[in-house]
Amino acid sequence: MGRVLWFLLNLTIQIMKRAILTSLLFIAALASLGCVEVTSSSTRVVAEKDLESLAKYREWTLVNPTPQLMEPAAAISCFIIPGRHEPSPHLNKYVSVFVNPVAREQMMTRQQPKFPAGSMIVKEKLGSRDSKMPELLTAMIKREPGYNPENGDWEYLVLNATASMIVERGKLTRCSDCHTSYKRSDFVTRTYLPQTVTSALKP
Repeated sequence: MGRVLWFLLNLTIQIMKRAILTSLLFIAALASLGCVEVTSSSTRVVAEKDLESLAKYREWTLVNPTPQLMEPAAAISCFIIPGRHEPSPHLNKYVSVFVNPVAREQMMTRQQPKFPAGSMIVKEKLGSRDSKMPELLTAMIKREPGYNPENGDWEYLVLNATASMIVERGKLTRCSDCHTSYKRSDFVTRTYLPQTVTSALKP
C-alpha cells in the first residue's frame, strides 16, 4: 500500500510540473505574438512615475502662450497614412504645448535641438482657441538610446483630458510616421513656436 501511495504521489507531482511548464510556455508564446502583455513590477513602477510626472505638466513651461491651430500639412499627412482608419486627431484642432525642465532649453533655444533622455512634451488638443479643457492629451517621452533609434528614441503616449490615465503608449507607428518628417529637429514638429522664440533660436 505504501508503494502505491508513493507512486501516485510522485505521478501527481510530475503531472503538475508538466502542467505548469506547459502554461508558462503557452503564455510566453502568446506574449511573443502580442496577444498578452507581460508587465514586470519594474515596468509598472516606471509607468506610475511617468503618469505622476505627466499629470503635473501644467507646472512646466508653456511653449505657446496662445493656442495654435495645428499645422494643416501635419494634420492632413496624419490623416492619409496608408492603412490608417481613425480620423486624424490633429485636423481642425488647436494645441497648447508644454515641456518639462529637461526639454526646455532644447525646445526654446536651439535651431536643431537634441533632446536629452527624460525630456517630456505634452500637447493639449483643443476643440477651439477658447477651449478651457482639452479633448485629450498626447505626449512624447525621450527614452535612453536604443529604445527606438529609427525615431529618435521617443515614446509616444495618449492620455485622457485630465492626465489621470494613460490610454495608449509605446512606439506608436501612427505617431512616428508623422514625426519622421521632422528628423532635423529631433522628430519634434515645433510648428507651434511663437515667432519671437523662432527668431531667437541659436545654431
